[in-house]
Amino acid sequence: MEVCRVCLAKTPEKDIFQLQTRKNGDSKSFLEVFTFCLGVQVAKDSAVSTKLCIKCYRKVLSYHKFKCLALKNDTYLKSKLALEGGSVKPEVFIKDNIKTEQLSISDDSQNNSVKDEVNIDLFVKDEDSATNYDTDDEFLSVIKKIKYEYIEEDTKEKAPSNKKRKKVKGAKVSTVTRQMCEECGKTVKDLKAHSYMHLPEASRRRIKCHTCDQTFSSHSARYKHNKIKHLGIRQKCSICNKVVKHPKQHYRLVHNRSSLPFECVPCGRRFISKSSLDVHMTTHTKDRPHACDVCDKKFSTKSLMLLHKRQVHDKEKSHLCQLCSKSFFKKYHLQEHLRSHSKEKPYECPDCGKFFASLSIMKSHREIHKDVKSYACTLCDMSFKKRNYLSVHMISHTKEKRHPCQYCGVKFGRSDHRKRHEYTAHEKHLVAA
Repeated sequence: MEVCRVCLAKTPEKDIFQLQTRKNGDSKSFLEVFTFCLGVQVAKDSAVSTKLCIKCYRKVLSYHKFKCLALKNDTYLKSKLALEGGSVKPEVFIKDNIKTEQLSISDDSQNNSVKDEVNIDLFVKDEDSATNYDTDDEFLSVIKKIKYEYIEEDTKEKAPSNKKRKKVKGAKVSTVTRQMCEECGKTVKDLKAHSYMHLPEASRRRIKCHTCDQTFSSHSARYKHNKIKHLGIRQKCSICNKVVKHPKQHYRLVHNRSSLPFECVPCGRRFISKSSLDVHMTTHTKDRPHACDVCDKKFSTKSLMLLHKRQVHDKEKSHLCQLCSKSFFKKYHLQEHLRSHSKEKPYECPDCGKFFASLSIMKSHREIHKDVKSYACTLCDMSFKKRNYLSVHMISHTKEKRHPCQYCGVKFGRSDHRKRHEYTAHEKHLVAA
């Protein structure tokens, strides 16, 4: 039965025996964490489901972190109390089969002893009256009544005076009420505007830009587009001197990431929204639910799949180099290409001092200097320092050929082999001519 072991959801994405825990050196497996937190024994060969949904996975890791913190602090407090000489020691007494505790209090707190004795004696207010009730429920109701009498008297003494607060001029009173969407469960300020997101794309209201043909779902989105795209209004960051579209968002995401509200429990990274966290959580699992309808390649998010279709299959290249007329899909790729004309290499490797034209190439190069080979093959004993080395190695096991020649259709296992074939077999004689 393929259901979530905790909440019985019908679409569980994860297997308890294949999940990871934290990346901070925790030696516990996720199965041990699951049993430690919930007390549920899971057998691998059992007929009962061993699957978990992504929400329950995050909740178990969060609860494990909370429980470990509570146990650690409890041990610390008890050890601190023992070092201080044990000024408060509980003494247990039995009265009419009712177990009570009485605290032996130091001389510094004698003035509060009367109040403590009252609170302790609430459970044994009248020794003889315990036998006068027919059921335990009647006896408990009397205990509650006595208890709340003391609470009401205590709150009346400490109750503040009913003086009306003076209204401060210019103070804004928050009257925004949030409503919950029944379709997706999100709480939003404007439920009517949010409901447009659940309509089909053909029936949504679209607002056209005055300058270009791009359309938007709201006037505010069109205003932001016009301000940034057509008016060119941008600001420079005072910390890194980078020209950005949204300075406040750039500051939080780049320079003050610890203030972001949503934390990933397995790796500790923080995100600005829950949707960003959900997208990131797919990196901790091997699930790839979004498949390309052209080449059947699978992706963890729909946006990555659409980006792949635009770049690989639609051959979209809107950024043109003014020096050699070569076009690129992304503006960043054009900026990297321009450095090939200027021979500029601004990124230096701190390990060997070698310079590179792009930050991504420099980061990929730095993995060579690591002592540990982090990427291990699941089919043999080989391991590699870089992820792309492992990807190239896996072709020797799968024998997959998914790189076809654009001229004759012959398929190759590696893209560099295909590129070499296209040049030697089809393009070399064109260049010579």
